[in-house]
Amino acid sequence: MNDLLERPTPSDEPETDRVRRFDRASRSRIATLARHEYRAAVRSRVLLALIAILGLATVASVYIASVDYASQLADYNAYKDAAIAGGVQQVAPSPLALLALLRGAMEYLEIIGAVIAITLGYLSITRERGNRTLPLIRSRPVTAGELATGNALGAVGLIATLVTITAAVAVLCLGFIGHDWPNGTQILKLLLAYGAAVVYMTVFYFLGAVATARAKTPANGLMIALGVWLIVVLVLPQIGDTLDADNQVPGGLFASLGLVRADETTILAHFAGYETARTAIEAASFSKHFERFAFAMTDVKAKYVDFSLSQLLDVKRIELEWLAFYAVALTEGFRRAIRRQPTIPQETTS
Repeated sequence: MNDLLERPTPSDEPETDRVRRFDRASRSRIATLARHEYRAAVRSRVLLALIAILGLATVASVYIASVDYASQLADYNAYKDAAIAGGVQQVAPSPLALLALLRGAMEYLEIIGAVIAITLGYLSITRERGNRTLPLIRSRPVTAGELATGNALGAVGLIATLVTITAAVAVLCLGFIGHDWPNGTQILKLLLAYGAAVVYMTVFYFLGAVATARAKTPANGLMIALGVWLIVVLVLPQIGDTLDADNQVPGGLFASLGLVRADETTILAHFAGYETARTAIEAASFSKHFERFAFAMTDVKAKYVDFSLSQLLDVKRIELEWLAFYAVALTEGFRRAIRRQPTIPQETTS
């Protein structure tokens, strides 16, 4: 990071060339800051422990889900072989959804992944404070925007690495434990689901970093961030699910009564105010939007299994919009938190 600490020197070059050189220098400083943030986190043993936690959770969840899946798949294959042997020309495709084995893995990303991201954001700020790197950089010719952008890019790279390793473990588990490998379309859906996970965890990373940066005591910032996590990830979704009458009966209340979608819509029209309030509570939960999108991409919800990818993206566009909204809001909060960090005054010469 030595190039970040060098003072600029006067220049007589034309204004246009000077602007271009400044742009190149700015991009170079941002890249240097991003690499610094990424390398500092990667060198930490804590990151290896967090990767191990997510990896083991993924393996355990897929193994548990694959036991029943393997039994049902064997039954289907036996039925298919018998049908073909009996002269049946067309056999109905398997109703089983391979990607649904990742439901537990997605839930672990939703809950544990958010805690991990908050922890990484907390560690980033405390590490810079402990080394007094952040005030020193802020006192040099590095703008607050460059510092925030570089740190943000480093954070995204870190989270992307963590999620990529988790996704690779998940695919390997599907093949070796579930005894079935995802096809091209399923791989694309997994990329979208885990891409959303990167955005989801990055938001919580920024939450941990912002809370820590603004708190006088880092531990207090961590506790505030975990308090927000508790409300957003556990409390609000539970309230929303509890208020949903259709969730109170296994398989769905309306389905158990034999009501079709049109009848369900007619009934709910009489409770518009109640549904609006319940929907608002769920909409306030960032994790609920990630869960809905991830579950749709991994065929956890049976009603989406036969949807094409374009149909899924159209139906779940609102979830992507909420993810984008929270990502922009927390990125701006992170930028402002970095800008407010104290600086070390530069020495002046007389």
